[in-house]
Amino acid sequence: MEKLTARTRYLIASAVLSFLMAGPFVAMAIFAWAEGTLEHRAIFTHYFQQLFPLGVLLTVVALVIGFAILNGLFRAYVTGMAATAEQLTVMLSSNRDLRVAVDGPPELRSVIGAMNRLADQRDHKIDEVEARINEQRSIYQALCERSAASTVLDHPLHSLIYTAFDTETTGLQPSQGDEIIQIGALRVSAGHIDADHAFEALVDPQRPISPESEKIHGITDQQVRGKPTIKQVLPEFYDFCEGSVLLGHNVAFDMRFLQMKEQSIRVVFRQPVIDTLLLSAVAYPNQPHHSLEASMALLGVEIEHRHSAYSDAVATAQVFLKLVPLLEARGIITLGQAIEASKKTPYARLSY
Repeated sequence: MEKLTARTRYLIASAVLSFLMAGPFVAMAIFAWAEGTLEHRAIFTHYFQQLFPLGVLLTVVALVIGFAILNGLFRAYVTGMAATAEQLTVMLSSNRDLRVAVDGPPELRSVIGAMNRLADQRDHKIDEVEARINEQRSIYQALCERSAASTVLDHPLHSLIYTAFDTETTGLQPSQGDEIIQIGALRVSAGHIDADHAFEALVDPQRPISPESEKIHGITDQQVRGKPTIKQVLPEFYDFCEGSVLLGHNVAFDMRFLQMKEQSIRVVFRQPVIDTLLLSAVAYPNQPHHSLEASMALLGVEIEHRHSAYSDAVATAQVFLKLVPLLEARGIITLGQAIEASKKTPYARLSY
């Protein structure tokens, strides 16, 4: 039984439940039939034919309700266990300040309490783990340097140069004329944020900002009126991004706005793009939310004055650096592996 998965145990429990519910009634009926006289059997047969449909219906209803309750409990238990396991992984690898809430069944509370106590004593272990990760990184780096045909997709995530960026817009529908009103970006290299290498610009969209969007980012029509247009700003941003991997959160939204301008401005962003929304779903798929705010809370990232393009780019960069060791623990080392894993998440179907 120790080697059985939770799903196998669930199926066995379901079969046992079915037997316990229906078994006694069947056994009693067989015993009564065997011990009864011909007259008793005739009476039994008469009433059995009348009550059989109702008995079957009630049994089926009872089984359906029982299985529904059991299935609900199973899903809640297993999903909760998986989510807790992911939080423990984050606690041990990316967010040293995180502690998992001690709740759930007594056995689970005991495990969580022990893991929290272990986290309080783990600092000397972290150095050993990081040394092993660095050794693995160096192996991948050496292989990339030896291969003349290697591409950027073959390089370890930590070794690349990224441009973390975000945009603010007049609305959410680029295909219906919404425009970019702010671009914020900064460079990430060698596993560190280079705040001195930053890009930030307001853009005149030459159309009104929707009230809904203004409530989110706080940028007004007056603030962008007379600023450079996207025809002026986008080539500058393109030059800033040259030679780097683009990095964003729910980056499909931002890239759609950039792609809408490719023909008119003749600026095409051809470099690889990775998305911390998708990477978070790879690193901890059982967590209920993968918004930037949810990942920041889980990973212990704190940013003041959120919802400007630059501050969101900083938050995205910090979340990404926290995600890298979690991805490495899952065997996702290179940029190509990260992109392929991202494509398999449900969030990869998002389009704008």
